[in-house]
Amino acid sequence: MHSARNPFSLEVFGWPSDSFTALDLALATTLAAGGVGHILFTPIYYRDKDAMNQVWFAGSGLALVFLGMLNIARVRGDATARGFSKAANPAGALFLGALAAQLREPQTFVALAISAALTVLALREPPAQ
Repeated sequence: MHSARNPFSLEVFGWPSDSFTALDLALATTLAAGGVGHILFTPIYYRDKDAMNQVWFAGSGLALVFLGMLNIARVRGDATARGFSKAANPAGALFLGALAAQLREPQTFVALAISAALTVLALREPPAQ
């Protein structure tokens, strides 16, 4: 007998088989993609603002991209990223919490929820390989 892969598992698509790890990777990827969207949205949303406001808005998107990328590296098993993400994720969640309290926009609450979930997921022990 041979052992065949389950065609309905996440591993078929290159995703981890552990559901928490898959969720972790999906949230990290979503945060990074949201940051890219934030950057791309800058010239539309801040068309009539001065250059400094545009740079700060785009810079916030860049911070989300970097936080997402750090979490992707952590999920993929990088020990240094695991340590850094234990500091960066709570800082990102605090920043987004302060931002959500001021802006009260749906996308800010979504980013806060993703960042808070990544903070919790970063604190768990990685699954055995």
